[in-house]
Amino acid sequence: MKRQRGLALPMVVVLSGLCSLLLLAEWRSLAWAQALGHSAALRWQLQQSALDALRVAVEDIRLNATDSRHRMGTSTDTHAFFPHTTQEWQVLQTRLALTDCQSGICRSLGADNASFSPWVLRLAKGQSVPTELGQLLTYWVEILPTSTIPTASEQLFLYRITALAQSANNGPLSAWQAVWYPQANVPASLASPLGLNGLARLLPLVP
Repeated sequence: MKRQRGLALPMVVVLSGLCSLLLLAEWRSLAWAQALGHSAALRWQLQQSALDALRVAVEDIRLNATDSRHRMGTSTDTHAFFPHTTQEWQVLQTRLALTDCQSGICRSLGADNASFSPWVLRLAKGQSVPTELGQLLTYWVEILPTSTIPTASEQLFLYRITALAQSANNGPLSAWQAVWYPQANVPASLASPLGLNGLARLLPLVP
């Protein structure tokens, strides 16, 4: 009996230590699952913000305003703007000859590129979107002529829009790119908001 009582205490210590290890392992597993869930939720929020920025960019293009962003101004001006004629588009190319973009309005930047890395380098040249989610939201609009001599029923330009959403403190980011082609029978107003189905092409960008 004395020998059995002598073995009981070591067994209790071993079992207690094993239970502690199992409890610690389970706690770490729960913490890891919680971190993965938080990361997935953050990525989803960034994705939705970037998609919404595409809509904001289209509304910016469609806006019939008299500010410098939507009017060419005079020959002495140097600001970027959304052109309405091929002549104004040529003026925009001259103003953007030494830079890719200005305030989110860009000249053609070449062929399609599925990487968001070049856009991260252009953050200072983008157009910022106010957000209450602690995110940095930026978009750029490349203005591309549809034809050198468009017909009366043809739209002058199509727009390649890139939107990037990044969490604060240089956290993860999400980027999308779309092509928007104005329809001739749709008035250029904000009376009817644009849905994602109004975009000619939509693709996510990768690092």
